[in-house]
Amino acid sequence: MQSEDILNGLMRWVEIDTPTGAVDNIGRLIDLIASDFAPLGGEVERVAGRDGMGDHLIIRFAGGPGPGVLITSHIDTVCAPGSVAIRRDGDRQYGPGIADMKGGGYLAFCAMRDIVASGASLSGPVTLIYNSDEEIGSPTSHALIQDEARKHGAALIPEPARGDEVITFRKGRAKYTLDFYGRESHAGSAFGDGRSAILELARAIRRIEGMTDLNAGTTVNVGRVRGGTEPNVVAGHAACDIDVRFADDDLGAAVEAQLRALSAQDPDVNIVLSGEIEKPCLARTPETLSMMATATEINAGLGAQMVETRSGGGSDGNFTCAAGVPTLDGLGAIGNNWHSPDEHILVSPLARRAALLKGLILTYAGTSPRGEQK
Repeated sequence: MQSEDILNGLMRWVEIDTPTGAVDNIGRLIDLIASDFAPLGGEVERVAGRDGMGDHLIIRFAGGPGPGVLITSHIDTVCAPGSVAIRRDGDRQYGPGIADMKGGGYLAFCAMRDIVASGASLSGPVTLIYNSDEEIGSPTSHALIQDEARKHGAALIPEPARGDEVITFRKGRAKYTLDFYGRESHAGSAFGDGRSAILELARAIRRIEGMTDLNAGTTVNVGRVRGGTEPNVVAGHAACDIDVRFADDDLGAAVEAQLRALSAQDPDVNIVLSGEIEKPCLARTPETLSMMATATEINAGLGAQMVETRSGGGSDGNFTCAAGVPTLDGLGAIGNNWHSPDEHILVSPLARRAALLKGLILTYAGTSPRGEQK
């Protein structure tokens, strides 16, 4: 595999702009991915989209009796169409979703293509998932991902990396909305009859922000607020949206309990919490560290030192880990500035990253990270 050849193939995927919910464009890309995999002999299954989301794609390769490996990639992107210009600047290739994570998804395809072309036998089954809603928490695909993960002994997640690295830990994430219901009244002639939802929201925000504990790795952020109707009306409704990140699932549950226990200072104002823990932590387990050691050994053979990293952002690896499947993340293209107009990858490491994935696939198709040789 040559990096420039990989890039040429990848750009066919990148040129189809696929922000989450762009069902038609996502369908076009799913068609293209399916056609790319068709010559490789895997079983291709297309899962119809729902709830305004695009289709998902599953490709299964049969193998020997080994535990098998799942590779899951997402094809949806974040930036508005046209906001990320496709351009080349030296070793940097820019494009929408090229790092997060079409680059990694295409590298997984290249790894399987090379395995098939080499005639190497798979010691266990290999399944690849391309889902279309990861950027909003995988609401229509996380159950599918977990179901497939439980059929395999390990999971590989080719999310982007900022260097020769793997991710062994990701924080969990929760999203909530707090609604405050007071009583509207005229702010001039009947101010005393009103019960301000905005005032109660302001009081609550101070308490919510106090739930952040940087030493424990817990952040609670009120990121959006809204409320009221007119300046001369005491606000009868207000709301805020809250993002919670946590380094331990018990800490996430504790924050949720605190949010549910919030009560209004004004007894005439009601508070209603909606939302949930969206992604549990991707835990740094002995099995994950064993997978990292394997990746380090493979990468050394490719001439590069491997670095272990952690992330405050989530991925579908959080779901595979929660399903009890050893998971190694951050195995995709090397780049930076994802979710921005400057999103890019480095071209020269593409072949090395594809070879790393190939080595991990061949290893974990037949060997469990728990040390069980099939």
